[in-house]
Amino acid sequence: MTVTIVRRPLPKVLLAAGALVGASAAQAGGWQGVGEFENATIRVERNATDGDTEIVLTAKPLTDEGLVRLSILSPHWRKVVEVGAPSKTPGLREFLFETPEPEGSAILDQYPEGTYLYFGTATSGQRFVGSAELSHELPEAVTIVVPIEGSVIAPGALTIIWSAVPNAAQYIVEFENESAEPEQSFSFLVGPATTAFVVPSALVVPSSGFQVGVASVHENGNIVFSETTFSTAH
Repeated sequence: MTVTIVRRPLPKVLLAAGALVGASAAQAGGWQGVGEFENATIRVERNATDGDTEIVLTAKPLTDEGLVRLSILSPHWRKVVEVGAPSKTPGLREFLFETPEPEGSAILDQYPEGTYLYFGTATSGQRFVGSAELSHELPEAVTIVVPIEGSVIAPGALTIIWSAVPNAAQYIVEFENESAEPEQSFSFLVGPATTAFVVPSALVVPSSGFQVGVASVHENGNIVFSETTFSTAH
């Protein structure tokens, strides 16, 4: 899925923390300047149909180098991510972390709202700092009007229809053919004024089971999914 990322100036607390990291590295002879993260995000994803919630974190430094270490700290300076790569490898550059998905909102107790700090060390020794804001505010869930849960429809073009959500910045539409081997999955991003999407006839094949998901995306990046399943006739 695609969510728009907006890079903002680093908060003063993060710059100060980065300065401390840099000073320590300089004393050790390894300081080569501090860089930023091209992508540092944290968001809530809730499945309104299944009733579970998870936290998703992403990180990508503004460099072509890989990282040999990445740490992410909560607003209370508790480490929520600590990963490393062997020093003799090229390191890792893009990161995606997903928490477990307990029922309800239990996971939010472990991830308080506020500024999460990102610290990385590249293979060259260069340090990177970044930040991301986590909010627990969620958009309303959409109601999928078409297709109806458990329905059997004729193969061919399908118009997915859902209810509008007042505070949605955009919608994500997911379409999966669960009968295909391997399973086929497509994801589309549409604007907040859109409440219908046409799936081409070539994708809605006969004698197959499908899942449709439509997510409302809040301006803060948080996502709430609704899902439904249907099948096609022979």
